[in-house]
Amino acid sequence: MGLHKITGIMACDQHHVIANKGKLPWNCPEDIIFYKKMIKDQVVIMGYKTYQQMPDIFFKSHITIVFSRREHAEINPLVTLVSSLDEFYDLKTLPKDKPCYMIGGAEMAKVFLENKALDDFYLTEIEGYYPGDVFFPMTLMKNHPRLPYTTGPGFTIYYYPLNKGIA
Repeated sequence: MGLHKITGIMACDQHHVIANKGKLPWNCPEDIIFYKKMIKDQVVIMGYKTYQQMPDIFFKSHITIVFSRREHAEINPLVTLVSSLDEFYDLKTLPKDKPCYMIGGAEMAKVFLENKALDDFYLTEIEGYYPGDVFFPMTLMKNHPRLPYTTGPGFTIYYYPLNKGIA
């Protein structure tokens, strides 16, 4: 296991939709402010599909790790590409003083949750039901406490202490 604390941070609607056609299907500026504040200047971990949706400027203010099963010639030079959790844990270049944030998408959340690779999780629940084609793997959270962290207009952020390594 890695030495870094790894926190998941994502958002979904009340049916666990996290995206529709590669975009957030809602507009919740307060949640975006929370998300940006949490991950600012930190190590972020994402899957390749999430990487493709990020603007280039994002990579200038984060240490970014992208998981992909294959090499990509067009990968941003500011990004480190890994193909597995083992390869991620073997990275020697991560700053020891920065926490890591797994920011998505659904496949990454599933891998990290199934492998008990997260210490905790902040999951924003957006009020309402939105069209979507990507869903958060909520069944993997069912055995963990769900604690209200903060609320705002149209959303609640829940904190899940995951007790890394405990079923």
